[in-house]
Amino acid sequence: MNLTIYLITDDAYLEGRDIYEVIEQALEGGITAVQYRFKRKSGRQMYEELLKIREITRRYSADLVVNDRADLALAVEADGIHVGKKDIPPHAVRKIVENKLYIGYSVNSLEELQEANRLPIDYVGFGSVYPTSTKEDYRLVGLSALREAVKLSEKPVVAIGGITPYRVKEILKTGCRNIALCSGILGFENIKKATQEIKRAYKEALREIALLGEF
Repeated sequence: MNLTIYLITDDAYLEGRDIYEVIEQALEGGITAVQYRFKRKSGRQMYEELLKIREITRRYSADLVVNDRADLALAVEADGIHVGKKDIPPHAVRKIVENKLYIGYSVNSLEELQEANRLPIDYVGFGSVYPTSTKEDYRLVGLSALREAVKLSEKPVVAIGGITPYRVKEILKTGCRNIALCSGILGFENIKKATQEIKRAYKEALREIALLGEF
């Protein structure tokens, strides 16, 4: 499980673009995992796309995570599945996937995070850390809550929501080492360059934090 720089796909940002080319550019730029998340496609279309994306991610030794659909995740031999509060509960997902896949779970508060510690999951997505345009009904948690989440969580935490290169250092200073992005990469025409900027910011922030002994 390598969720250091974690790309999440979105219908709106990929409309009119070649999904395979976009994902490959992001992989060339340095993402370590991609979550396939679509709401307006048929199961057959998603399955066929996922088969090709699975081939691409394997070439780059990157993780493939499928949003919500355990059946598709198993069918294409993905690495993980991600679910939220409105999806199939993690206990049920674990029965379906057993130990073949790791499970991610979205939480939007410290209370939900503490509850997630008791769930059969492998990581938590925590956010939205910053204001975001990707979701309309998001809950803003902020940096201070992220810092507490890292302390309280028994699982790795993935920060999500409004993350840009100049915000990466703030994220890492909370102790969180995994960042998920959608518009921060897909919102740009040059996907590879946008991803490289994130990766550069991540490496520089880690180096500075280590030198200052901040975390």
